[in-house]
Amino acid sequence: MSDKVVEPSEIIIDGKGLPKEKVSRINPPIRFLARFFDYSLFLIVLLILRLTVGVHFPHDLFEYMIPFEYFAWVPLEIALLCTWGATPGKFLLRTKITHGRKTRFDFVTALRRSFNVWLRGLGMGIPVVNVLCMFVAASKLRMLGMTSWDREDNITIAHHPVSRTRLIIISAITFCGFSAYYARF
Repeated sequence: MSDKVVEPSEIIIDGKGLPKEKVSRINPPIRFLARFFDYSLFLIVLLILRLTVGVHFPHDLFEYMIPFEYFAWVPLEIALLCTWGATPGKFLLRTKITHGRKTRFDFVTALRRSFNVWLRGLGMGIPVVNVLCMFVAASKLRMLGMTSWDREDNITIAHHPVSRTRLIIISAITFCGFSAYYARF
C-alpha cells in the first residue's frame, strides 16, 4: 500500500490549481452539431468561392444523389485532425478527441476516421440513407458509448460543458450556412 495522503482539494482541483471540469463521454447532439457546424463553414467557403471567383463544382444527375461537398470536406478534416487535433466545430463545442494518448492524429488514422464518418456516419450524404446512418450511429453511441469508427481506432471523445449562448450561436450559424448554400441552387 502507498503511504501517500490525498488532499481533498486534489480531487476537485487539477495540477494548475484550477477546478476540474465535468466531462461527459457520450453526447450525440453535440457531436452532430459540431459536425454540421464544420460542414456549414465549409459550405459558406464554397459559396463565397462560387460568388466571387466563379468556381463551380460539376453538377449532374448523380450530384443530387451523392453530394460532392461532403466528400470534399474529408481531406480538410484530415488536415485539421493531423495539425490541430480538432475541427472548428469540435473546438468551439469543447469536444476533445484523442487517439490513445495523442491529441493529434497520424495521417492514416485521420484518413480512416474521416472516411468512415463520411461513409458510415453520414451515409455519403445520400438522402434518406444519411438519416438512417445517423440514426444507427447515434443509437450505437448511446448503447455502446462510442461509434464503430471510434472503437476501431481506439479514439476517445470527451465533451466539456458548453454554455447555452454558445450552442444557440453555433446552431444559428449552422442553419444560416446550410440555408445560404442550398438556396443558391
